[in-house]
Amino acid sequence: MSHSGKIYVQTLILSIALFILGQIVFIKFFQFLEPNVNGVLFQITEQKGKIKTSLLFSLTLAFVPILLLLTWRLSPINLLSKKIGSGLTILIFILLAIWIHRQAVKSYFTRVDKNLISVDQNKNVVYPIDPAPFVYYMFVGMLFGCIASYFLFRQRKYPT
Repeated sequence: MSHSGKIYVQTLILSIALFILGQIVFIKFFQFLEPNVNGVLFQITEQKGKIKTSLLFSLTLAFVPILLLLTWRLSPINLLSKKIGSGLTILIFILLAIWIHRQAVKSYFTRVDKNLISVDQNKNVVYPIDPAPFVYYMFVGMLFGCIASYFLFRQRKYPT
C-alpha cells in the first residue's frame, strides 16, 4: 500500500474511533460544557427528530480528521510544523466556538430567564437542554478553522 493510502486508512480508523468515542461520552461531555448557573441544573436531553444530537456530535468529531487531511491535501501543507499548527488552529477555532456558545447560554440563564430560577435559593430548577446548538457551533468552528488553516499554512507558489 502506498504512503498516501496508509494515511487515508489511518484517517478513516481515527474518524471511526472518534465517532464511537462521541457516542460514548456524549452526555458527560455536554454536562461538562454546560455553564454553572445558580438555581439551574441542566439535564442533557435529545429532541425527537430526524437526526439525534448524539449522532450529530459523533459525526462532527469524525469529520475533524477528515477535514484536517483534506485541508492538508488542498493547501498543500507538507511540513510537520505546519501540520501541527494547522491542527492546533482548527482545535482553537472549535474551542472558541464552544466557549462563545457557552457564554451565550450562561448569559441567557443569568440575565433573561430569571423566572425559571426558584425563589428558594436552596433548590435548583432542573432544565432539560438539548446541546444541538453546541454541536452546530463546533461544526462551524471546525469549518472556520479549516479555512484559517488553509490560508495561514498553505504552500505558496511564487512566480519564477
